[in-house]
Amino acid sequence: MLSTTSRVLGKVPKLSTISSRWVSTKLNVVSYDNESISIKFKNGKVTKFNNVFIRDSCRHPESVEPFSKQKLFTTVEIAKNLKIDNVPYTKVKENSEVLVVEWDQNGKSHTSEISEQFLTPYTQIGGHRKEKFFDKDVLLWDRELLLNNLDNIWTDYSSYIKEDNEQFYHSVSNLNKFGLTFIKNIPQVANRSEKMTEENHLSWPISNLASKFGYIKKTFYGSLFEVKNEKENAKNIANTDTFLPLHMDLLYYESPPGLQLLHFIKNSTLGGENVFCDSFLAAEHVRNIDPDAYYALTKVPVTYWYDNNNEYYFYKRPVIIEDEDLKFPNSKRPHILAVNYAPPFQGPFEYGVSISEGSDIEQADDLAKSKLFKDFLRGFTIFEEFINDPLNHFEIKMPENTCVIFQNRRVLHSRKSFSAANGGDRWLMGCYIDGDSFRSKLRTLSRKFK
Repeated sequence: MLSTTSRVLGKVPKLSTISSRWVSTKLNVVSYDNESISIKFKNGKVTKFNNVFIRDSCRHPESVEPFSKQKLFTTVEIAKNLKIDNVPYTKVKENSEVLVVEWDQNGKSHTSEISEQFLTPYTQIGGHRKEKFFDKDVLLWDRELLLNNLDNIWTDYSSYIKEDNEQFYHSVSNLNKFGLTFIKNIPQVANRSEKMTEENHLSWPISNLASKFGYIKKTFYGSLFEVKNEKENAKNIANTDTFLPLHMDLLYYESPPGLQLLHFIKNSTLGGENVFCDSFLAAEHVRNIDPDAYYALTKVPVTYWYDNNNEYYFYKRPVIIEDEDLKFPNSKRPHILAVNYAPPFQGPFEYGVSISEGSDIEQADDLAKSKLFKDFLRGFTIFEEFINDPLNHFEIKMPENTCVIFQNRRVLHSRKSFSAANGGDRWLMGCYIDGDSFRSKLRTLSRKFK
C-alpha cells in the first residue's frame, strides 16, 4: 500500500512495477494523493481532478451494467474511505489514451480506466457540456436576421419524416439555432370527414411530425388540440378572431412543454398573420441597458394560472431563468436558459407588493422585496417594449398544409386579428413535445451528422 501523502511522480522510487507499465503518452500524471490527481494534457495544461469524480465516472462493468448502462453503486458508497492503492499511470488502449487508477475501497480493490476524450472537456470552461448542449450554435435574431435565413429553415414534409435522415437533423438544428423551423408540403387533410379524437390522433399528419422527436406531451387539451374560429363561448382566446398578443403556452404547468407544433390545415381568412419574436434577444437587451432591472427579472416570481372549465393550474416562475453552469465567452454573464411570458394567463403578483406592520426584520424584508419589485417593473417595461417593436418581429401568413415548430420557452408567438367575411376558414391542429425529447434528438443526431 502506498503512502497517503501527496506524491509527485518524478520523486516516486523507480520500482519495477511502475517502469514496466509506464508508457510515453501525451496524457501524463503529474502528482496525486488520496484527494486528487493532477494530469498534464497534450496541450501542456495541468488540471487537478477530484478522486471521487474519477472513481464515480468509471464505466467498468463492475460499476456500470453493460446493457442498461445504469450505475451499480451510489456516489456515497464509493466515496467512503476511498484511497489510491498504487501509482496512477496512463496507457494507450484501442488507439486512445486512458488514465488507470487502482483503488482501495475499504479493503476492496477496483481499477478504473478513464479516457482522455472524457477528461479533456473538463479542462475547459463549459467543456463538460460538449455533446450535451449546443449553446454556441444558438443565434439570437430580429426580423432582418431571420428573413436573411428564411430559405434555410424550411424543410419538405416527405424529407423530414424519413427514418433518421439528415433533413430531420437540419430541422432539429434550426430549432436549436433559431428556436423555430417550418415544414411544407404536408399531405392535404381539408376534406377529411372524421373528427379528431384520442383514438385516431396518431393518424393525423401532425402526429407524424411530432413523433419524430419521441412522444407527444398530453395536456388537458388532449394529445392534439384543434384551433378553430368559435363565434360564441370560446374557452380560449386562440379560438376567436381577436388579436392574440405575444405569449408562451402552459406556463402554469410545473413543466411547460419545450416545443409547440401548429399545422395549418386551413388558413384562408382575411388577416390572421402569425408573429414570432426571440425572447432571448429581448432579455439580452434588458441586460445590456439596465443590469439591475435584468437581475430583478431573474428573481421576482410571476404567477401563472388557468382557472376555467373545471381545471385549476397554478405556478410561479421568474421572467428569465439563467443557466449558471455556462457563462458567455470572456464574460461573467450566465447563459439564458428559458424565458417565461404569458400576459393572458398571468395571475396577481405575490412578491414585493405590500409592506406588513410586523417586526423590524419583517418590514426590512418587505422593503427589500418592494425595491426589487420596482426594478422588476422597470425591466418588465423594457422587455415588453422590445418584443412589441415590429423590428423584432417575424411575421408570416402561414400557407395551408404547412407547420411551424418552435421552442415554447424561447420564441414568443402571436396572431393578428382576422375576418372570415370573405368566406375563408381557419383550422389548425396543434400539439406539444417536452424539451427533453427535443434535446435528446439534438444530441443523438449530432453524433451522427455533425
